[in-house]
Amino acid sequence: MTERHWPSTRNKDDLGAGERAQLDSARAGSTRAESGRPDSLRRVPLSRILGSDREIVIEFNGADYRLRITRNEKLILTK
Repeated sequence: MTERHWPSTRNKDDLGAGERAQLDSARAGSTRAESGRPDSLRRVPLSRILGSDREIVIEFNGADYRLRITRNEKLILTK
């Protein structure tokens, strides 16, 4: 599976003013480490995404994806 980061996959028109500024700033000044990844990525706690749930459905490009925490405390994303 290809690694994707949400800022590059969202339509800029869907973002609020603060998010647009953050995205513009990140793209304009982004530098990449040897791994090819940006030096600094936004970190979001999983609890902020899932809340108290252990599973959610994410809609992306017309498809549904399930993001869930397994019994073994692994994070799984499936189509």
